[in-house]
Formats: sequence, C-alpha cells, structure tokens
Amino acid sequence: MEPGSIDNLSILYQSSDFIVVNKHWDVRIDSKMWFCHQLDFSTSGALCVALNKAAAGSAYKCFKDRLVTKAYLALVRGHVSQSRMTIRYAIGKNTTEGMTHMMCIDGTEGCENPKPCQTELIVLEHGSYSGDPVTKVLLQPLTGRTHQLRVHCSAIGHPIVGDFTYSHRKDSSPYRMMLHAYYLRIPTGKELIEVCAPDPFITAMDSNWVPQSIAHRLDDTIQELKDKVMQKEEEESQEAVLSGGEQEALSEAKSPETEEQRARCEQWLAEWALE
Repeated sequence: MEPGSIDNLSILYQSSDFIVVNKHWDVRIDSKMWFCHQLDFSTSGALCVALNKAAAGSAYKCFKDRLVTKAYLALVRGHVSQSRMTIRYAIGKNTTEGMTHMMCIDGTEGCENPKPCQTELIVLEHGSYSGDPVTKVLLQPLTGRTHQLRVHCSAIGHPIVGDFTYSHRKDSSPYRMMLHAYYLRIPTGKELIEVCAPDPFITAMDSNWVPQSIAHRLDDTIQELKDKVMQKEEEESQEAVLSGGEQEALSEAKSPETEEQRARCEQWLAEWALE
C-alpha cells in the first residue's frame, strides 16, 4: 500500500504553525515534518503536525507539562458492566521470544521496566458488531505509554475489536482495528489547538455496528471533559508564579538543534504513541 501524505488527508485545523489532519485507519504517513504525537498505522483520527521547529518546541512543552488532553473512541469486545472505570495497570516492554513487538502489564512473564499508567474509560453505548456483543467507549489516556489503550482494554478482558495483536491473535475478521483519536486539545502559548475528528463508529458508516442502549452521550461526555480541563487550568493559573521557563523554551527553540535534543524529542514522540 502506498504511504499517505498530509496533502490528501482531511484537514481539521490549520495555522501557520500547526496542521491537524483526520488520519485514515490504513494510512501510514511518511513525512519529514515534526509530529506532535503518534498514531498507530491501524488507528484513525486527529493527528497534529508542527510546521516548524519553534512550534514543535511549544507542543513538546505542552506534552512534557501534561497539558495535552486526548480522548479516543473504541469498540471493545463484550459488554463492559461498569459505566465508568479507571484502569491503572503498569505497562512495560514484553521481552518474551516472539512477543518483543508487544507491550504487557506488570506481572506478565518477561515484562521489562513497567511504568505506572492510567486510563479513564467511559461507556457510551452497548450493542453488537456482526452479531457479537461489543461496547462503544471513550478512552482518556492520562499517561503516554506505547500501546497503552490497547493493552489496558485487553487487560480488563475487553480487547479492542479488530486488534489482532492484543486479542491473542484471535480477532482478525474486522476490516480495521476500532480505535479512533476523537478529541485533541493542545494549549500552546501562541494558540489553542482543539479539534474533534468525526466519529466513524456509527451505523451509517459501518452497518455491522448496531447500538442497542445508550449509557452516556458522546457530546455530553466531551463537554464534561472540556469543563474539567477548563476548571483545572483556571485553578492552576491562579496558583502559578511567573518564571523564566517560557523564555528558556523559546530560546532553545531558536538555537541550533543538537543531536541530544533530536534524540530527546524522538524519545518523547515514541513515549506518546498512546493507542
């Protein structure tokens, strides 16, 4: 399959410093631009790219300071009984032979360097996919470990529909993995990036998905999330004391890039492959 490019993707947001596209589920983007975060090849949704080094630096600071808010939509196997839950399994690299491309939860044989992780899950709808029981959920990663959402859903016994890797190689029939980066908010110093990538998990888009009951409405749930973020920002702004940190960040962004800075940025990007 030919690699995709920024030019042939739906644009959700654009400025002189950033562009946010709605990545298709089967597109791998090969680009020399600065990706502010990563999406797996099989994950669709909002993907933000910085168009210059200074913009990349401002986005980096937002991620480093945990100011970024992301929420994903997913269809998961089975009916999740709790309407809300917090998933806190630590995640590490799987060193078991034949599984080194995977991550795993703490306690798994061969799990190396597990780090604390937290995901908030909210049930939106119960229904069926191709006749099998599934649940539509909103997932908010509060940490940024590789494959975090996929590993956490599998760990609670509700793997993401179509996730062959984390369903013990059983779930191969759907045409895609049902994980979509729906909401993205990056409050850079110069501009606020806030987008929603259209929900692909509706019957009009995929007739295999048949919702049966609603637990929480998506619009209401996203608004609740936005309200919490705004409240947190207001509280923090009242407590914040101005420092020279912002000027230092700007100065670094303008200075020549070193190999060490490049390596640090690449490590940051790798850690923020949130799916």
